[in-house]
Amino acid sequence: MKDIQIFSDFDGTITKEDTLNKFLRTYASESWLDLEQKWIRGEVGSRECISEQMRLFPNMTQEVLDEFIDSIEIDESFVSFYDHVKSSGIDFCVVSDGFDYFIKRILFKYGIKDAKVYSNHLEFEDGKFNVSFPYSSEKCKRKSGVCKCSVVSENTKRNTIVTKRVIYAGDGISDFCVSDKVDILFAKGDLLEYCKNTQKGECGSFGSSRPTVIEFCSFAEIEKYIKQI
Repeated sequence: MKDIQIFSDFDGTITKEDTLNKFLRTYASESWLDLEQKWIRGEVGSRECISEQMRLFPNMTQEVLDEFIDSIEIDESFVSFYDHVKSSGIDFCVVSDGFDYFIKRILFKYGIKDAKVYSNHLEFEDGKFNVSFPYSSEKCKRKSGVCKCSVVSENTKRNTIVTKRVIYAGDGISDFCVSDKVDILFAKGDLLEYCKNTQKGECGSFGSSRPTVIEFCSFAEIEKYIKQI
């Protein structure tokens, strides 16, 4: 068993596109964009942003919801990657500021039924979405639905016998704050640009413990990397 732990964002990292943004673009009233811009500018946290956005679906049905989720595609190499880490006994977690209902249904479609998932919780009843945030933290500076820093910290603390290197894969704004809390960072999209343009993470300086940043396009590259270390 290798002395590593792997965490990964979901939307835009495991999936080919941001699932929640596509859902909002397709079905929500256009005011979702105003809320999104407030979040991008840092005026509100994702917890507040998402709560408000999920009230903007006037004609949603269970059938439409599930049909949309079932249309989402993931990185073609992710199943192979997941099978490898599972068979190798490597601890792997999905850490997402999206919704468990989306994530688990998408993964189930690809035969993945047992992945550990830390995300916001979503229920749909009588045409309305009910959201909750079981992995939020009052200490989170970004006021995120899921405090990824806390999730990574709590999971790594459990390794009291062997210190494991922490690998993280991500692509977006919700990954910025955790990017300086890991040893090896696989980055693409906005996260990669953030790493290129800053010497300081959201929660403190990278300093001498700055992670190794690796640009990636698919999980085939991450699988190849972990086979070699």
